[in-house]
Amino acid sequence: MVNRQVKLLCSSISHMPLHFTWAHSGITEKYGFELITDITNVSAGGRPAVTFRGRAEKLLDGTYDFISGLHHETYVYRAKGDKRFVYLAQTQNDWDDRIIAAPDISSPLDLEGKSFYVTTTAPCVFGNLKHSLRLAGVDVDRIQFVGFRGEATAVSRRDILGSVLNGEVAAASIDLPYDYIGEKLGLHRLDTPSVPVIHNTTLCANQEWVARNEETTMAVLKSLIETIHYFKTQKSEVCAILERHLAPLIDLRGDDEIEHLHAGWAGLLSPKPYPHPLAVWNVYNLDVAHDPAVNFIGPFEIWDTSMLRDIDDSGFIDQLYQGAQNAANPAVNVAI
Repeated sequence: MVNRQVKLLCSSISHMPLHFTWAHSGITEKYGFELITDITNVSAGGRPAVTFRGRAEKLLDGTYDFISGLHHETYVYRAKGDKRFVYLAQTQNDWDDRIIAAPDISSPLDLEGKSFYVTTTAPCVFGNLKHSLRLAGVDVDRIQFVGFRGEATAVSRRDILGSVLNGEVAAASIDLPYDYIGEKLGLHRLDTPSVPVIHNTTLCANQEWVARNEETTMAVLKSLIETIHYFKTQKSEVCAILERHLAPLIDLRGDDEIEHLHAGWAGLLSPKPYPHPLAVWNVYNLDVAHDPAVNFIGPFEIWDTSMLRDIDDSGFIDQLYQGAQNAANPAVNVAI
């Protein structure tokens, strides 16, 4: 029997283009449940906000059934003998953050000796940024990284763009669609090598809960897969959901900004939400591999895609996309 409500905690508001679509498209109702989505550090529905650092315990104590994004603590818990955490699916294996720069920054090398705004020290964001810059030949020790004020919800992205415009910093790392908004203001996107990484929606659960709720878990996975298809194929409906539920929270001010956000996400989402091995290795290398207290746990010990594989083998995903070739996941840059 499928549980009537499924509670999902999202680690960052940056995950919400997909999750608001998942919750408000009507797809979950087809599978017999209502999806309740909360965001760390955001109070909703009269419930107190969950802190970013409090995510793991809120999954283990049953407050939430799933967490979207939890990329390091799982390995720490497992290294201490607690093997309850499991990753079931991964919707995005590439980085969606963008570097927006002042007009006088024409190449990544021009960032050396300059200030660069970063919102968080999270390895899948800041670590991956530095990795990308190194691949571009930049000596990251010569960049003055500033910002670090906390979670993505804590800092206005338009204020960050303003700090680039007024010369406080030479560039900033921002998420979609603020690259486009920055370009409208006269800034430009600075390209660096794309690096695959486990990013945004990593569907994490408690294995004990999954064992007790297999039918619900299968319904959640199928509805997630169908939501990805909906996101990719129903642009006007998705943009309407984003305008209604997301735009007021992140200060989007026009159809063009919403459409840019949609286009970016539609291209990044994986029809078959498997983790890419290079993305797993990269986030593991950024988070875990250099910590002897944890690195005896292997990169894939946390993952169990067997239920996803059952859905895939049934032909469910191929039928949605009218053929296996149409359901292929986006390619990632193999240079990590």
